[in-house]
Amino acid sequence: MNNIRRSASWVRHAGLLLILALLLCLTALWNGQPFFYPDTPTYLRGAEMGASRLLGPAAPKPWLPAAPQAANAPAAADAAAGEPPKRMKALTSIEDKVVLAGRSVYYGLLLYAGYLAGNMWLAIAIQALAVAFVLQLLMQRLWKLPTGVAVGVVAALSLLTPLGVYTGFLMPDVFAPLVILCMGALAFYWRELSRGHRWALALLLLYGLSAHASHVALAAALLGLLMLARWLVARWRGVSKIALLVVAACIGGAVAAEWVFSKAVTLAVGAPPMRLPHPMARLIDLGPGTAYLKQHCPDAGFAACAYLQNYPTRWDEFLFSVDPAKGAFALADVAAKRRMSDEQLRFVGEVIRFDPAGVARGIGLDVLRQLVDFRVDITRYGSRGLAMFEGRVPDAVFADMRNSPAGQDSPLNEWLTMATYALVLASLLALAGWQAISGKKAGDPAQPQQRTFADFAWFVVAGVLANGVICATLASSLDRFQSRVIWLVPFLALAALAQARLGRPVPVAINGNPLPSAMSSAR
Repeated sequence: MNNIRRSASWVRHAGLLLILALLLCLTALWNGQPFFYPDTPTYLRGAEMGASRLLGPAAPKPWLPAAPQAANAPAAADAAAGEPPKRMKALTSIEDKVVLAGRSVYYGLLLYAGYLAGNMWLAIAIQALAVAFVLQLLMQRLWKLPTGVAVGVVAALSLLTPLGVYTGFLMPDVFAPLVILCMGALAFYWRELSRGHRWALALLLLYGLSAHASHVALAAALLGLLMLARWLVARWRGVSKIALLVVAACIGGAVAAEWVFSKAVTLAVGAPPMRLPHPMARLIDLGPGTAYLKQHCPDAGFAACAYLQNYPTRWDEFLFSVDPAKGAFALADVAAKRRMSDEQLRFVGEVIRFDPAGVARGIGLDVLRQLVDFRVDITRYGSRGLAMFEGRVPDAVFADMRNSPAGQDSPLNEWLTMATYALVLASLLALAGWQAISGKKAGDPAQPQQRTFADFAWFVVAGVLANGVICATLASSLDRFQSRVIWLVPFLALAALAQARLGRPVPVAINGNPLPSAMSSAR
């Protein structure tokens, strides 16, 4: 009888998981295909390149019938105004021993698996299942919210926030919020999680960290915050030490995975991967970098001095533009590219010494801008956006892109932007009210469930803020960077309101069995 009950429970949970995943795919299904970004082909072709090196003649036929004229396009060029982009020469070139770091081969493998399966829907299905698994685990297994509430929350997030778009987006952005949620679940609910759930969250965290370097920086910052808070804040001393060790191990694993990739590239092409000089481009865009170069070139000896007449220029134009009046990195020869990559940290140090106040002011303003800039801007290609993909995706894929709602200037960007800003504002007000009403319970030692949820919520909000700080500091303020995580705020608000409506605190359970308060407080 117990086996039958367990089987029935497993079937119910699996069925709900599939329903939640389907809800998360609605936006991409409406579009008729997943959403592409100029970096998407680069991720896929990086994994494809590795497969061809390993398998040789046995490798599957390439994604493109022939190598495109441009193997890498401007990552953020769609944010720049102006005329349609010129066809740019490849940044990645095996013949020149140039392979870019920062385009995770591990995320590329997910896209490559989608290609081998016949289309990219496999990658979207896996992303949707990953998001649905974490949300279901939190809402049903840990917080014991009813099934209808869980479905309603995911439906609202999918249709009224950027979550549905990013689930259907062929970029690693969807894993940034999952990194925050996985870390929070492990840190604050370690005792309540089954061994299987701990493993699942840890593996998902490891993959999310391996998918993009910014996720590693985000996780490292949040781990430091957890350790500091556990030391300084009495109520956070219950954060599991084992969970912190697991998170640290995942961060170490992601760093090791990047090292393995670097060594493999070095062996395969004879030179290590080249990291784009984002910090250099960032400071030139801000102004202090431009002022420094204009005063110290050519004596400073930086390769960037060769393009002094083009500064100031936007950071994305510095990196990717082939316009002789705007670009730098993409225009340089291979030797100069590698010099720019190798010189970027020295350049940052020199510019900070040259104008510390200007650097601090510029980055500070960009951080503030990033925290409130979360427009949805990836569900419409436009003629400029489509031009970036021509020749870089198969003809059939390009035709589908051109005929999709995203290729036909759909108003979804504007709709989701308005809905997201309205919902985030309402959520902040709701969370403030919920905190004011439940604050006494959260601070009561007899209410560990309420306290744990409150601490988890504060941690997630800290993750949203940290994401904005890290992205605006390391790259620049870009709506996409913050919109990928902003849905976490409505998620917390909807969960808190659901608990308040049910008239009970968030239950805490081990393997699905509720814990007595005294036991759950002794963590």
